Amino acid sequence: METDTRVNEDGFVRSGMVRFHGDLEKMLAPIDSVQPAPFNYNNGDVEVICESIEMNGMYRPIFVQRSTGYIIAGNHTWLACKALDAHDVPVVMLDVDDVTAKRIMIEDNEAARKAIPDNGLLFGLLSQIKEETGTLLASVTEQDYEVLKALNEIPLETDEFGQWPTFTVKVPPHVLQAFMYLTRQAEDDRGRFELLLRLAGWDGSESASASHH
Repeated sequence: METDTRVNEDGFVRSGMVRFHGDLEKMLAPIDSVQPAPFNYNNGDVEVICESIEMNGMYRPIFVQRSTGYIIAGNHTWLACKALDAHDVPVVMLDVDDVTAKRIMIEDNEAARKAIPDNGLLFGLLSQIKEETGTLLASVTEQDYEVLKALNEIPLETDEFGQWPTFTVKVPPHVLQAFMYLTRQAEDDRGRFELLLRLAGWDGSESASASHH
């Protein structure tokens, strides 16, 4: 398959509506020479990836099992490039068997999913980007930014009342699992509950003494 004409532009290489960082040029291959893996179980946000590519350019290759042509890392990036009419994508071919290909795909997905962010550091980085550019990222909305801001305003030690009331509730196992995952960066149960309230939009401005009125 013949690829489209690629023109260097400010260190980028263009294919369709995609700008690839120039260092990826030697990796470019016809986009239809590889295919998404039929065993990929993730459902990524292709629209957000498209926005990221348009904002930042494409900055990393996709990884493909040589024997099958199946993508084992970067399936949704390929779909985003396809949606942006790219004729080429940067590819790294890996000589791996079928089991190893599936293991790589799962490890890549699950390792990323289990990462625990440092919200303080993330907020600082986003604030710097916002101050310098006036914008955030394709994957970070203003609401996300405000939630991070609220999380970073939680005082390290707020127990000033001695004996506080205890809150208990029975929930199904899947609800508990979701609660533990969403609040995994908290250190204890109280922190988890407060974090969940912050994620729901509570800004902590209401005084604890309000319950007495």
